[in-house]
Amino acid sequence: MKLFKDSDAKKQFMKTGLPIMLGIAWAPILWMIFIAILGQVLFTLTGSWPLVQGVILLMVLLAAYLLLKGFMHISTKFYNNNQ
Repeated sequence: MKLFKDSDAKKQFMKTGLPIMLGIAWAPILWMIFIAILGQVLFTLTGSWPLVQGVILLMVLLAAYLLLKGFMHISTKFYNNNQ
């Protein structure tokens, strides 16, 4: 049994599903980058690791959202040009 029944279903998945998976996959990578670069600085300023983790979480969610929007923008340009 095929995953996609026709070419249009495959294109629709590539336009919507793939960028979302890429955004989710980048979240742990962004977390490690942000915590490595900003973790100690934020801990020095706040003195609380839970607060630092919360701030980093918000930053990761914002960055993942922006990456998701970027991926979706790129994917629509890519698939619209190939029609």
